[in-house]
Amino acid sequence: MTVRAAVLDVGSNSVRLLLLERMTPQGAVGERRATVTGLRKGAAADGTVAADALDRLDACLAGYAEAIAAAGHPPVVAVGTAAVREAANGDAIAAVVRRRLGVDPVVATGAEEATLAYRGARMALGDAGGPCRMIDIGGASTEVVAGDESGPLHLVSLPLGVVRNAGDTVEGARAEAERLVRDATTAFPAAGPVIGLAGTVTQAAALCNGGYDPAEIHRQHLSRAAIERVLAQAAALPLAERRAMPGMHPDRADVIVNGMAILLGAMTALGVDEVIVSERDLLDGIAGDPALVPATVTE
Repeated sequence: MTVRAAVLDVGSNSVRLLLLERMTPQGAVGERRATVTGLRKGAAADGTVAADALDRLDACLAGYAEAIAAAGHPPVVAVGTAAVREAANGDAIAAVVRRRLGVDPVVATGAEEATLAYRGARMALGDAGGPCRMIDIGGASTEVVAGDESGPLHLVSLPLGVVRNAGDTVEGARAEAERLVRDATTAFPAAGPVIGLAGTVTQAAALCNGGYDPAEIHRQHLSRAAIERVLAQAAALPLAERRAMPGMHPDRADVIVNGMAILLGAMTALGVDEVIVSERDLLDGIAGDPALVPATVTE
C-alpha cells in the first residue's frame, strides 16, 4: 500500500510517527512508531527546552527520517504540542525538525490540540452518536473536551502533565488534577462516556492487562478500581523493578505513577468511575484533517 503522508506528533514526552496509507471511519491505517524523548524534561521555568532533550529529539527524528525515506519520501506533516508552543527556544526545536524532516513544525494551540485529539478519540465510538467527553493526558498539558458527533462543544487545555508534574507527590498530582479539571469544566455537560487516550491511559490499561496489545486495549473499559490497584503496585516499587512490571514500557516507568494519579484526579472531577480507552488519538485527528494532510482519503 502506498504511504500517502508521514504524520508526526512532536509531543512533550514522546514523538510519534504515522506512515499514513489511508483514512477510514475507524481511524488512520498505516505503520505507527513511538519514541519517548522527554522533550520537556529539564525544561527551564520559561519553557526553554534543555540541550540534552534537543539531542534526544534529533536522534529520534534521524531514525524517523530513514523510515520516511524507505517509505518513498511522502509529504511530511509535523505538529508540535505543549512543550513546543511553550518553549522560549522554539526556534531551536523547529531547526531540529527542519534539518531532519525538511519541514517546519506546525505548532498547535491548546484549543487546536484539544480539537484534533477529540476528532481522533471520537473514532473509538464507531457509528455511535450522542455526547461524550475526552481526557488526553500529555507530557505538559491535559486536554478535556465535551462534544458529540458534530465535534467539540466545550474544550480546555490545562497546564498539567506527566512531565510537568513529575516532581509532585502522588497525592499532590492527583489533587492538582482534580482541582484544575473541576474548575475548568464546570460548564461542561456531564453526559456520555469519557474516552481516555494517550500514553498514560494506554499504559495504565497495559498494566491492568499484564501486557500491551493495541487491539485488546482499544475500546477497553478501564475502571477506577483497576487503576487504583496498579497505581498502588507501581508506586510501591523502586524504578528498576517498576520497569520490569508486566505490560510496562520501560521508558514510561518514571512518569506513569503520577500519570495515573492525574488520570484518577481527572476522573473524580468529571464524576466517572471508568474511561473507554482509545488507541485513536491526536495522531489520527491530524491525519484526518484536510487542512494539515490534503492527501488523506477516506474509505
